[in-house]
Amino acid sequence: MFAAAEPSAMAIFTKQFTNADEYEEWLAEASGRVNVLSIENSPVSFGSTAQPRGGPVVLRYQTNDRSFAPPRSIVRRTIEVAIIAAIFFALFLYFTNGF
Repeated sequence: MFAAAEPSAMAIFTKQFTNADEYEEWLAEASGRVNVLSIENSPVSFGSTAQPRGGPVVLRYQTNDRSFAPPRSIVRRTIEVAIIAAIFFALFLYFTNGF
């Protein structure tokens, strides 16, 4: 009776963590809701004899969950609205003066 909703494309994001602990806490919270695409400067795996690498951990991931998307800036949103308003105003001027 009801049509199935088509799955939407997953958005890809990049997130930087200051250390491996912060990364592991975020990943535990996000478990099952994100697909990890790549990890740069990844923390050492359990049982590995390699020395831990310092510095930030950079993660590329994709998700449908909007709570894991980075916040949009107010400036970006304002610019988008201004562009759309300018287009509508130009169309208004064109159609009122053209006919």
